[in-house]
This record gives sequence, C-alpha cells and structure tokens, in this order.
Amino acid sequence: MTAIQISATIASRRDSLTLVALPNSAYLARAYSAATIRGWGLVDEEFVDNARLVVSELVTNAIEAAGLSEKQPKLSALLAGESLIRLVLEVPADIDALVIEVWDAHPHAPEPRGEVAFDSLSGRGLALVDALAASWGYRFPKDAPPPWTKVVYALMPLP
Repeated sequence: MTAIQISATIASRRDSLTLVALPNSAYLARAYSAATIRGWGLVDEEFVDNARLVVSELVTNAIEAAGLSEKQPKLSALLAGESLIRLVLEVPADIDALVIEVWDAHPHAPEPRGEVAFDSLSGRGLALVDALAASWGYRFPKDAPPPWTKVVYALMPLP
C-alpha cells in the first residue's frame, strides 16, 4: 500500500464588481459579497456577515465621496466616470485573510469622525470597519486604471 500525502493549500481567489455610485449600490455590493465568499467555500455565517458589513460601509463611503447619495442624482453625474466604484474581493494564496478593496475616483482620504451622537444615522462606518477588520487603510496608486484614483481596503482573517 502506498501512502498519499494530500496538501490542502488554498489557491488565490479574486473577483470584482463595478457599480455606479447610487444609494442601492451598497445593497448590491453586500449581496454580491456574500454570494462570492460563500461560493469560495467560506461558509462561516459570522465571517460572511462581518465581511458583508465591512463591504457595505466602504461602498457607502465611496457613494458619499461621489456626491451621489441623494435619491435623484443628475443624469450627467451618473454618466461621468467619477460615478463608478469598483469592489474587489480576494483571498491571496500567501495570506490567510480576505482582502476587501473599494476603488473610487475621489482623491480625499477617508477619515473616521470620532464621537458620533447616539441618535445619528451616519458617521460610524469606519469605526465599524476598524472593529471588524484586522486592519484597514487606503492608498493612492500611481498606476490606478482610470477613473479610479483611490483604494480603501480592509483585511479580515479567515475563520
């Protein structure tokens, strides 16, 4: 009888979705993220829910940065390249984490708001990302494909 050694290495996985910066795009990004992550075999519900929340907060920030969070944005604003958001999900082969990236065309660095009033409907997004992700940050890649100029990212350790 010959012994066979099986290696359980996770191959790199990467997928992306491009959205127009509309209020319902955060909902679409959450649904896409959950389906993609589960499709990769990561079925721990707490992990999926936390990743979905991080995606939602980062996409919402990109929508607000685009200035298209109102109910009836102008058609000219929607047709501009600056209205696009790119969501990238990746599990690189060399690290044990889900990398979430949200690309947008606005050169403003994201800033946590500090103290937020108890009854406020917004302002907690980056605090939630900070609480759920192992790390997060942003960068302005010099070789970013147009129209994107900034990427905000979060790393979430795999369950």
